Amino acid sequence: MSGNLPGGRIEAALQLSGAAQNRAVLESWQRCEERFGLAHDTLRRPEIMPESQTRRLRDRNGRLYHHAHDLVRTLYRKLDASGYAVFLTDNKGVILDSVAAHSLLPSFQTNGLLPGAVWSEEREGTNGIGTCLVEGRQITIHKDEHFLSQHSVLTCTAAPVFSPDGKVCSVLDVSAVREDIKRTDCLRVRGMIADYADALERILFFDERAGDIILHLHPEARHVGSTRDAMISIAPDGTISGATSMARRILNAARNSGDIQDIFEMDVDSLLAKFADQNHGRKDQHSATHAHQADPAMAVNIAGGGVLFGSVTLPEKLRRKFVGRATSLPVQKARAPQPVPQSDLADRDPALRRIFDIGSRLHARDINILMSGETGSGKEYLARHIHDAAIGKSRSFVAINCAALPEGLIENELFGHAGGAFTGAARDGFGGRIREANGGTLFLDEIGDMPLAAQGRLLRVLENRTIEPLGSTKSVSVNFRLICASNVDLTKAVADGTFREDLLYRIKGARLAVPSLRERTDLPDLIARLLGAMGNDVTIDPDVSLMLAAHQWPGNVRELLNVLQYACVFAENGVIGIDHLPDDFKVAGKDVAMSSVQAMERAQGAALRQVLEDHHWHISNTAKALGIGRNTLYRRMARLGIEKIRRH
Repeated sequence: MSGNLPGGRIEAALQLSGAAQNRAVLESWQRCEERFGLAHDTLRRPEIMPESQTRRLRDRNGRLYHHAHDLVRTLYRKLDASGYAVFLTDNKGVILDSVAAHSLLPSFQTNGLLPGAVWSEEREGTNGIGTCLVEGRQITIHKDEHFLSQHSVLTCTAAPVFSPDGKVCSVLDVSAVREDIKRTDCLRVRGMIADYADALERILFFDERAGDIILHLHPEARHVGSTRDAMISIAPDGTISGATSMARRILNAARNSGDIQDIFEMDVDSLLAKFADQNHGRKDQHSATHAHQADPAMAVNIAGGGVLFGSVTLPEKLRRKFVGRATSLPVQKARAPQPVPQSDLADRDPALRRIFDIGSRLHARDINILMSGETGSGKEYLARHIHDAAIGKSRSFVAINCAALPEGLIENELFGHAGGAFTGAARDGFGGRIREANGGTLFLDEIGDMPLAAQGRLLRVLENRTIEPLGSTKSVSVNFRLICASNVDLTKAVADGTFREDLLYRIKGARLAVPSLRERTDLPDLIARLLGAMGNDVTIDPDVSLMLAAHQWPGNVRELLNVLQYACVFAENGVIGIDHLPDDFKVAGKDVAMSSVQAMERAQGAALRQVLEDHHWHISNTAKALGIGRNTLYRRMARLGIEKIRRH
């Protein structure tokens, strides 16, 4: 092949590569010439999608784009070298996101490296992104290894990101337009990009398989529960619903079978019972004597010979099936033992429940969580339930509202002080709220209002896991999980200079957007629960129900609670009427009276969605329960804007 190419370019390029790289480049060049009909000296303008089309692609890849946004920027910062840019693509090689030094943007854009650009092999020849998609493994395409000579100024290192079904869903790429870069310079980049691609794969895996059983496996027991383990997800029917690329490497059976019994020679119930029996009769693994000991991983036999060590993470609905068979099931994490989930969420809104499930899994794995949402939407409420589910109600949950503490006192409140550290200091000192959270969860609400000086100290605590009280030179070790919340845009706060960028990347291991009350579909159920919690045997007049459904709730759940508490005081006959509502709410009620039809449809939609949830979105069973036909149900769902949830 190379004899037809000017100057024997391919021989020179291949001499720079190892054997595997040699094969990959050679086969890619063959595809470019024989299948795609490309010529090495072709000059072509890059294909750039319109901005509107790129936005639609981002929307279609919403989970990927959401979870990768911060990882891309963190990877860029970690490179710590000029001339590099980081790119994220979809499964077709279209760039969805990028980050580069502002001064270098024109250089990358000139070479077609910008959002919306198509970098498939068919379009741009041998290149890091396109060839990585074909090969399904990490690859570096260095200068003259690019098939098109116009790309010979580029050095590109790319790593694939796999979806739970084993297909490449994205590529992380680090590229440079520099003459002085040698192939050996890419070794450090290769290691880093592989780690970040693996981290993104794991986050997507937890997100997409949140309702399934997760098995954590590794040939070495000490790595079970760490970022090095392999994960397999099991659907409730016992079939394999997904596996990480690590699992596919160490467990070949997972690649060829969808039945868990073909791998472990036992069905899913027997496998989970075996995990449960491991801890039967043990003492409380979370007592003080076990506070710093990791749960031992269990050895499991693999079909065809061999042994792996493993642990299991169960969704709440399946955990109940095994309660009583053992004291607990081990839920592994990297730092310390985890109890099984001890709490469920009473709220029935699907979006809120999904966030709760994802947050609980992430928190159990010691991944920092940053919640965003409007004031009063229930961020602390959700954080507390995530804590209870992930590590247990017996562990401490320390909540601090950073906006409510004066600037001069927040450092003392968080970090504590030594005895006599300042005028008015406690004689014996004060340990600080962070030390109170040791072994549990620290929840920092309105973290955007934390002073810069305190932000710097908090960053050091998160990096070193030690705390130094004010006026003391002695460091104290701490171990806690972190959940932060903010109702302001922290990225904008970074741009304004009021929030540290390095701290933002540290706390944003995962982002959870808490829906506002007006976006939720469980308002009637929420109102009933709030009234029940108040201990008031009251009902609501239908006209008031319409007003509550039509209200926009700018104060969210907090505002709803205030309205109900006020109304209960005056509802002496046990029925909340319009006259029992606060005066300012009735003014708002007059403004929305004209939209009663809209309010009624909203209430109908919430009720229908609840029936669908009760029947697990099984259309036939739901239609039968409502006494209507399937087609009628579909039409009603379409009219009310309800889409069927896809079950994996």
